[in-house]
Amino acid sequence: MGGYLADARRACNLVLKLDPDNGDAQLRLGLIARQEGSVDEALALLKSAVACKPGDPFVLRQLAAAQRETGRLDEAERLLDDALSAGMVDGGLLVERGRCLMDRGQVEGALPLFEKAVQLWPDYGPAHSMLGITYRRLDRRAEAFDAFSTALKFQPGDVAALNGIGNEHLEAEAFDQAIAHYWQALAIRPDFASAQKNLAYTLGLANRPDEARAAFKRLREIAPDNQEGHMDYGLFLLSVGDYAAGWDEYEHRWNVAKFGERDWSLGLPRWNGMSADGPVLLWGEQGIGDQILYGTLLPDILARGDTAFVIAVDDRLVPLFARSFADPRIRIVARGAATDAVAQCPFGSLGALVRQSAADFGTGIYLKADTGLRDRLCARYAALGRPGDKLVGLSWRSANGHLGDYKSLSLEALLPLLLQPGYVWINLQYGEVAAEIEQLMQAHGIVVHRDPGIDPTRNLDGLAAQIAALDCVVSSSNSTVHIAGALGMPCYVLLPAGRGRMWYWPREGETSPWYASIRLLRQQRAGEWGAVVAEAGRRLGDHG
Repeated sequence: MGGYLADARRACNLVLKLDPDNGDAQLRLGLIARQEGSVDEALALLKSAVACKPGDPFVLRQLAAAQRETGRLDEAERLLDDALSAGMVDGGLLVERGRCLMDRGQVEGALPLFEKAVQLWPDYGPAHSMLGITYRRLDRRAEAFDAFSTALKFQPGDVAALNGIGNEHLEAEAFDQAIAHYWQALAIRPDFASAQKNLAYTLGLANRPDEARAAFKRLREIAPDNQEGHMDYGLFLLSVGDYAAGWDEYEHRWNVAKFGERDWSLGLPRWNGMSADGPVLLWGEQGIGDQILYGTLLPDILARGDTAFVIAVDDRLVPLFARSFADPRIRIVARGAATDAVAQCPFGSLGALVRQSAADFGTGIYLKADTGLRDRLCARYAALGRPGDKLVGLSWRSANGHLGDYKSLSLEALLPLLLQPGYVWINLQYGEVAAEIEQLMQAHGIVVHRDPGIDPTRNLDGLAAQIAALDCVVSSSNSTVHIAGALGMPCYVLLPAGRGRMWYWPREGETSPWYASIRLLRQQRAGEWGAVVAEAGRRLGDHG
C-alpha cells in the first residue's frame, strides 16, 4: 500500500508542475495525506481542491469529512451549511452534515438528514449505514437491521454496516453470527477498532475466553487509547479470575462516556491504601447491587491500620451500613455529603488493594439486619402459612437499564416453582408488581404476600430485615441477591446465559467467590428459564 501511495503522490505532483490549479491532483494528494495521517497537509490540499472545484460536492464532502474527523466541527458545519443553503443537492453532503450532528450527540437531529440522503441517493451505501447507526442509537432495532442490510446490498464491503449487523446479532444473543460479521469487517479493515472491541466482547460472552483474550490484546495493539476497550477487557479479566490485571484495566472506566457514573470524590486525591493524615472517603459507585458487592471489600480495608474512614453510599443504604459498620473510626454518610476527608477512593477501585487472587476472598458476609424487625417479620410471615411451611422470598426482575431484560423473567414463569406445597411466598421484588401478583392469584390461586410496611425500592433496611426473616430467597440477578449474600442468607440465583450474566458471577459452577451463601442456577440456553426454575424447585425441596 505504501508503494502505491508513493507512486500516486509522484504522479499527482507531476500533474501539478504542469497545471498548478489542477483540482483533481490536489484532491488526490489531500486524500493520500489524510490516509497517511498528515492532518495539516491533508486539510491544506483539500482546501485548495475546493477552491479549484467549488461546485464539486465530492470535493466538498472530503474536506468536511477531514475537518470533522480532526475535531473541527464548526468549520465542517459552516462549509456544509453554505453548500446546502446554496442549493447544492447531494446525498453525500447530507450524510456528512448528519455525521457532524452525531459527533455532537444530536442523534435525533441527524436522523432526518440521513433519511433525506437515502431518498436522494438510494444506492449510496454509506447513507444507509449511517441511517442504521442512528436507528440503533434510538433503539429502533428492526429499522437499524434493515438499513444495515440495505447498505451491504449496495456496498458489500461497508465495514460500518457489517459491524452494525454484528451488533444487532449480539443484542439478539446470536453470538456466532455476530462474531462472523465482526470478522468480515476486520478482514476488510484490520484496524477497525470498534469491530475489534465488539469481537473481543462477544467472544467473551460466547465463553471462548482464550480467543477473547487474544482479541482484546489485538485491540490494545491497534487502538491503545480505546478506553471502552480497556474497561471491557478489565471486566473480562475479572470474570475469568485474573484479578490483578483486571482491576488495573477496569480503572479505565472513568474515561468512558457511556459508563456515566457521577464522580463522588469531592475533588480529593486518590487514596493509595496507606495510612493517611486524616479521614479517608470511600464512596459507593454505580447502583445498589454494585455498592453492596463492592462493600464486601470494606471489612478487609477497614482492618488495615487505624485510619479513620467516611463511607458514602446511596442514601437508601445509610441505615443498613451504619448498623453494619458500627465502629468509632467509621462514619456512614450519603454520597455527596460534605466531609473532612483528606483522600478518597471509589468502592470499585478497592479490589486492587485487597483482591489480587481468588485466595483473597472471604464469605462476603458483612451486613447486619435489624434483629428486632427481623424477628417480628418472621413471626408475621410464619402466621401466613401452616406449621412447618418454609418462608421463601421471591424476586424476578432487574432494573438494569442495559441488561435488565436479559436478567429478568415473569412471575408467571415461576409457576412450576410456586405450585409446590409447603411454602409461604414473600414478595421481595422492587417496582410496581401489585398487578402482576394479583393476576397470578386470580389465574392460579397462588398468593405471593406483599408486605405493605416495606417498600423494597426505598426501604432497604426493611428489605434486609425481610430477607433475614426468611428461610431462603429465590431471585433473578439483581440487588436482592447482593443483600441476601451479604447477610449470609441462602439464596438461589436464576442466572441467565449470555449477555445477562454479570462479570462477578463465575462462568462455571454454582458457587461465587463473592458470597458463600449463594448458589447459581444457570440457563443452558439464553432466554430459556424452564430448566432453571425446575432446578430451583428441586433445591428448595433439598433445602427444606
